[in-house]
Amino acid sequence: MQTQPYPPNRQPKISSTKRLMPWLIVGGGAVVTLAGMVAMFGILVVVALTPERIPMGVRVAGILIGGQSSAVASQTLQNQFDNQQVSLIDGDRQWSISSGELGIRFDEQATLRLAQESPSNATVLPQFQIDLNQTQNALAALSNQINIPSLLGNPGRSMDIPVTLDRLRVDVSGELMDGILELDMFEVEPPTSEASSVYTGETTTHIVASGEELGLIAKDYNVAMNDIVALNNINDPNLLYVGQELLIPAAGVFAPTAADAPAAPTSQGKSILVSTSNQRIYAYENGQLVHSHLVSTGLSNTPTVLGDYSVYVKYAADDMSGPGYFLPQVPYTMYFFQGYAIHGTYWHNKFGRPMSHGCVNLPTEEAQWFFNWAEVGTPVRVI
Repeated sequence: MQTQPYPPNRQPKISSTKRLMPWLIVGGGAVVTLAGMVAMFGILVVVALTPERIPMGVRVAGILIGGQSSAVASQTLQNQFDNQQVSLIDGDRQWSISSGELGIRFDEQATLRLAQESPSNATVLPQFQIDLNQTQNALAALSNQINIPSLLGNPGRSMDIPVTLDRLRVDVSGELMDGILELDMFEVEPPTSEASSVYTGETTTHIVASGEELGLIAKDYNVAMNDIVALNNINDPNLLYVGQELLIPAAGVFAPTAADAPAAPTSQGKSILVSTSNQRIYAYENGQLVHSHLVSTGLSNTPTVLGDYSVYVKYAADDMSGPGYFLPQVPYTMYFFQGYAIHGTYWHNKFGRPMSHGCVNLPTEEAQWFFNWAEVGTPVRVI
């Protein structure tokens, strides 16, 4: 049977249902898509409005914040660690200072981030940031309370600030997680009772400052401690008080003459000599002594190197570090051999006695004098 073509004026009819079908499909898809978008938006809104919570059981140094929202946990942590009191410990002795005064700030955001990323029941450390310059100044200010002066027949104790700073630099969060900072201390040898010197009749009045000891006062004036004791009718040489007036059997602070000083390292130009035996530094020009002052060289377990060297670099301020210690922005630093330097010191005032990790410590104003006077290349002899 053959199919007859439609006449030109007659085409097959297409039902209205077939014409509407594509539009229904497109419209239905759009509705479904729109509904999905609305649902997704709703989910996002719910997530945004739902406070992020710390995983269950999480603690920060023993403080439970697990299950709390970030906002609540933040407040909990601030109450505990923001500007907390820190206990400085030396054996059975203890002092208290705020972390803010110590140059340490609680890092709330870093601590929260650690807590949020931790698994359930984890314990994390509180995070801190530290300003080591402020920490150094705070410890130096406390040294008069903490240090024990060396007395006749009894050694003293002194804070080893560089070592304590290095521990805090390496792991301030670990050191302060329990609010306790164990101080690094070292023993200071007691002064010796010297034989009486020849007294010429001239005197100088010395006003005792905070932290001063009779043995070092005597060394500064280059007189025997026994002579100061006798001249002032002192019953107990270990008992001094701030503001006390002492008559010193000498005409002013000791300034050595050429006869008192060791031989100059060179006869031409400028040169420096450091004597570890009498804890003094000497400046020479063309073989003539021009300046001198007491210093603190290395302790017995960290001695200053002996020998002939020269200043190879100078810094108005420099961060200094070595095995187990760190010092930020040490003033007027002149390196003469590897990490050994002549520099200013404001964390102790015990000049005239070994106190350093090998460097040559000077009062800051004296270090400035040597820094301005000496050039790179100036010979340095240590004996």
